[in-house]
Amino acid sequence: MVPFPEEPAAARGTSEAQPPGPATPGGAAPLPCPGPADRPEAAGERVEVELAGPAGAEPPQPPEGGWGWLVMLAAMWCNGSVFGIQNACGVLFVAMLKTFVTKDDDKMVFKTAWVSSLSMGMIFFCCPIASVFTDMFGCRKTAVVGAAVGFIGLMSSSFVSSIEPLYLTYGIIFACGCSFAYQPSLVILGHYFKKRLGLVNGIVTAGSSIFTILLPFLLRFLTDNVSFFYTLRVLCIFMFVLFLASFTYRPLAPNAKDKESGTKGSNRFSLFSRRKFSPPKKVFNFAIFKVTAYAVWAVGIPLALFGYFVPYVHLVSMLLWLC
Repeated sequence: MVPFPEEPAAARGTSEAQPPGPATPGGAAPLPCPGPADRPEAAGERVEVELAGPAGAEPPQPPEGGWGWLVMLAAMWCNGSVFGIQNACGVLFVAMLKTFVTKDDDKMVFKTAWVSSLSMGMIFFCCPIASVFTDMFGCRKTAVVGAAVGFIGLMSSSFVSSIEPLYLTYGIIFACGCSFAYQPSLVILGHYFKKRLGLVNGIVTAGSSIFTILLPFLLRFLTDNVSFFYTLRVLCIFMFVLFLASFTYRPLAPNAKDKESGTKGSNRFSLFSRRKFSPPKKVFNFAIFKVTAYAVWAVGIPLALFGYFVPYVHLVSMLLWLC
């Protein structure tokens, strides 16, 4: 009797693992049935897990108060200072016209309006870049540097002799500094609050409303009694207070730079670290745009705000023209 060759273990295990059933034509493997992970509802969950990072790295729980209330007041001052000055630009617009107007320049209204419009646009244009810097260096470092840059831009605007340098000092330097100071004020709230985040966000947002209501009275008084340049120097006080308030953004969760270097909050109370810089592996994560609701929201908001700031710039001058 000729013995049959012994079947390999892998093949034997494969053949034994197959359940009895009808054979597919041509020996092809059966097509997998759609499971729960293939549903459209699971796409948002996969994106949420991807954005959250590795499963082992759990962020610390928000303290829901304590030092967070001081952080909330600092963020409130940030929103009020940045958007209070920007939303009161109509008063500054009239003051700039009176300061730089010339008889032979019929385009001075357009040139003056461009200063405030450029400043508003640059604040939101720099927000994606400010978000990257916030993730890389942390909220406190980004906000402190941004407030310092905004202070320098606003102070240098008070020494110009014509309208054109204001495009650089007020429209770009001051606006970019405000953007880098404003973006961390939104991020830091989620580090200290979770259950009360809605309430805290409402209080912080109310800061911009309060400053928007009160600052025009202050600016009108200053522009009527002192010059436009001294008015800007008074506004520098707001930016200096913002610079000091940014130091309250004490980090709780490690930023991307600390995650890459493997430290766990060793530099929590230090402002600038001496470690060698190591950029994060992924700067922009576009996985969130796979969520349809977020993609529609991200496109719709800029379209809705396209003409939002036009009345802020031209309302005061139009009222003076009508009167």
